[in-house]
Amino acid sequence: MKMLPSIRTIMLKTITLSLVLLTLVLAGLSFAELGNKEKVRENVVDLLRSAGMNKQVDAPVTVKAGRSGVLGVEDKGTFFMQYFIVGPGKSSDPNVVLTGKFNIPPSAKKAVIVTHGWIDKGIDDWPGQIAKEISRRVDPNEWICAVFDWHGGAAVINPIDAAKYAQEIAGPRLAKTVLTSGIELEHIHLIGHSAGSWVINSAAQIIAGKTDTVIHMTFLDAYVPPGWDSTQLGKNQSSGWSEHYYTKDYTLQTTEMELETVHNVDLTGIEPGFHEHKFPYRWYYATITGSYGLEGREKRKKLYFTNGDIEYGFGRSAEAGPENWQKSLTLKKGNSPVVLKKGNTIMEKIKFWE
Repeated sequence: MKMLPSIRTIMLKTITLSLVLLTLVLAGLSFAELGNKEKVRENVVDLLRSAGMNKQVDAPVTVKAGRSGVLGVEDKGTFFMQYFIVGPGKSSDPNVVLTGKFNIPPSAKKAVIVTHGWIDKGIDDWPGQIAKEISRRVDPNEWICAVFDWHGGAAVINPIDAAKYAQEIAGPRLAKTVLTSGIELEHIHLIGHSAGSWVINSAAQIIAGKTDTVIHMTFLDAYVPPGWDSTQLGKNQSSGWSEHYYTKDYTLQTTEMELETVHNVDLTGIEPGFHEHKFPYRWYYATITGSYGLEGREKRKKLYFTNGDIEYGFGRSAEAGPENWQKSLTLKKGNSPVVLKKGNTIMEKIKFWE
């Protein structure tokens, strides 16, 4: 199996390439040209192309069918090349390359796509595991399950840069992949963790503006950089619904905001031990399978996911059944958070685990 390059390797290569290109650019441009950002971009891009780096400059999005039936959608771009050098304006409109054979039934008009956040990856990692578990619980004649990997844009030192790439490049790239697939989706469920929340939010806004697709967004510990407008998360023009599951962890206010346009759920009270940023996606995985299975301190711990008669997590999705989804549409957005507590569970008789 071909292994993805480590995040550390990507970051070291990025820093090295940055220094080399900066030296070349400064040596080849006049002071007047240095004051024109677009002129600088054009000169650097021309320089890279002349050096045979078309592949890096024109980094595509690839789509590949996995052995488990889950589609792997990978953004081949990097923050330095696509955001800093080429620029978001051009990088947000990539070539979409299909690799391998696909067996998607014409009747499949619904999709779920899972993505990661800062310094993380999707394929062969937790987003892929979540997509795989969902694929086991839905009808393959109705649903397409996929993971979106943008690790090259997420491998940056500053999480704000990851959020910028997510919103301005990765999200539009994901949207283009969906819109050019040739499949007229009736429903799409986008799941994003941390900075990946801006990926799914940006993609949703573009898709909503061009189709009538019903959009469901699930934000897992959404990261909102200082000064950013949190009301933009979950704001789209579809007839869908959005939710935010968060815990009060070491990231403090940047990931525990009560979002105004979504249904908020506080998981802090059901997390074992100290609180951490990764817990919401491990909890969401558990609501699909019925028990904690990803890495973490929760293994063999009891799963709590209800408030009254409302099941949260996977149970709020259309994948869990049409009645579940219709109930979700009645839940208030911009609410004071629903606080999940230990001792409230109906694990034994949840129909979508049977």
